[in-house]
Amino acid sequence: MIEAVAAMMTFFFVLQSGGWTYGQPLLPSDFLYMQATTGCLSAIIVMQIVNVFLCRSATRSVCSTGLFGNQLIVWGVVLEITLMLIIDYTPWGHVILGTAPLAGRVWLCLGLFAAGMLLLEEARKECVRKLS
Repeated sequence: MIEAVAAMMTFFFVLQSGGWTYGQPLLPSDFLYMQATTGCLSAIIVMQIVNVFLCRSATRSVCSTGLFGNQLIVWGVVLEITLMLIIDYTPWGHVILGTAPLAGRVWLCLGLFAAGMLLLEEARKECVRKLS
């Protein structure tokens, strides 16, 4: 649920910060629309990266499980970030997938969502540990 909210909020954040108003038509070829869909895709990817580290244990904190214990996950995340940056910032990524580059403020928005999900899940795990 948190990931879906992050994706949709990022989509509308990009639209609104680009001057779009509700009801204003957008074509799939509009630069702002392509930025918004790129932001939505990037939000899904960023939230999934956080989620993969959170899901390594149902009760143990990310700090206690460590980030580099499973090299396959680490290399998968590196590949995922590389592909995301290619999709977001290369001309041929834009042509093939209909994306557009994101502004720094979008990455700040994504970072806030990722931090929020991390904090909520860590709080949940802490409650589970206390109840056990």
